[in-house]
Amino acid sequence: MIAHCNRWLLAFAAAYLALLPTNVATFAHSFAYGGSILFTLCVLARARQPGAAVPAPPRAIVLALAAWCAWSVASLAWSIHPAYSVEQLEREVFDSTIVMVVFYVAARDAASFRTLTGAALASLAVLGALAIGVDAFGGGWDAGRWHHGVGPWSTWTVLVTPLLFGLVAPPPLGFGNGRRSRVLGLVLVAVVVVTDRMTDNRIVWLALAGTLAAASLTAALRWPQTFTRTPMRWVATLVAMLLVLGVAFVDAARERAGVVAPEAVAQSIEQDPRLVLWDHIRDKIEARPWTGYGFGRRILADRLAAEMGNPLLAHAHNLFASQWLQTGVVGMLAFAALLAALFARYVRFVRARDDALAFAGVVGIALIVGLVLKNLTDDFLFRSNAKEFWALAAMVLGFGMRREAQEAARRAAATLSGCPSAAADAAARAEPLRAEPLPESAPPARRQAARTPESTP
Repeated sequence: MIAHCNRWLLAFAAAYLALLPTNVATFAHSFAYGGSILFTLCVLARARQPGAAVPAPPRAIVLALAAWCAWSVASLAWSIHPAYSVEQLEREVFDSTIVMVVFYVAARDAASFRTLTGAALASLAVLGALAIGVDAFGGGWDAGRWHHGVGPWSTWTVLVTPLLFGLVAPPPLGFGNGRRSRVLGLVLVAVVVVTDRMTDNRIVWLALAGTLAAASLTAALRWPQTFTRTPMRWVATLVAMLLVLGVAFVDAARERAGVVAPEAVAQSIEQDPRLVLWDHIRDKIEARPWTGYGFGRRILADRLAAEMGNPLLAHAHNLFASQWLQTGVVGMLAFAALLAALFARYVRFVRARDDALAFAGVVGIALIVGLVLKNLTDDFLFRSNAKEFWALAAMVLGFGMRREAQEAARRAAATLSGCPSAAADAAARAEPLRAEPLPESAPPARRQAARTPESTP
């Protein structure tokens, strides 16, 4: 029964992950969400059966998540728009926590991790091809019709980019099978670059560059032998990608400025209206630094839009400033502590001896770096993007915790069965072997040979 629950949970979770970046097929989306919850409960109800245990997540992550959720709910007591805060708490805290539990439970092994990764990458391929096709042959791409908007789309591509490394990583966690997987990876990279260029977003290029650099650097530090054997393959690929992203950034900045002169591009960045917005945000935070104004990304939308004269500048446009504005310094620190706890656990995964566990850590580190960089000039950690981030973060964490538990169980079983540890093996190899005494009935030549120690090579 537990095997059936796990399979159905994985199927519903994969479908939900694939449907997250689109705002069509709402019934299928809701059905996948409901099915994921149902079979998560099924798995948890049978978790006491042999081999079905779900390891507890790290205490630091649980405490940080609980603190952030509790303080966000407590902000209802002083929210300037309680009804709006209740609505946002339901979507961004309650639903996101459920998504975290679902994907933490669903990522039970390497096969499950690969399935969820494949679902996200398949979604990127299909929806990206749809966007490119509509833009090329349909008279222009309306991102709000299919993909929630240009901002959410560019953020989503940053979040799924770390999964692209799975196309070059070997099994059991990756899909690496030589030239075919590398070609597929290049095609998906092209889809990311082309569709992100269609959004005219500038910060997305810096976020993608940071994500790729973080993953590449972490992998090089974790597997230095591979890096030293083929340094040009690593360096050349990374440099080429950074050049492409740099050119795309400059091109997007020029188009945004409406000119081609480099000095005009720099001037357009200096005159970015968000610089003025952040002055207003700082004043608002200084007025209520400890409690904030109540949970909800657009809690001050009316005031900010009126002050700035621009409806697009109705929220903080910075992830951490947004948290501070909503729930004060306590809420912002709790949120930062949650990201830090996740990051620390991913670093621990990278340092593990198990290569599959280390690769999961690389994905997790790149995921957090991408989220932070993409949201330095905006705040897209809401609705579909929030669910995507928490789902992927929990997926990496769930797989990693099970893998750690399995390794610990193997070591414990080896110890109980009398199998020597690595240290005991080394000590045994360092000491000369001592022969057991032979009985007196043995021939004299054999007894003499047994008493004479042999020289070690």
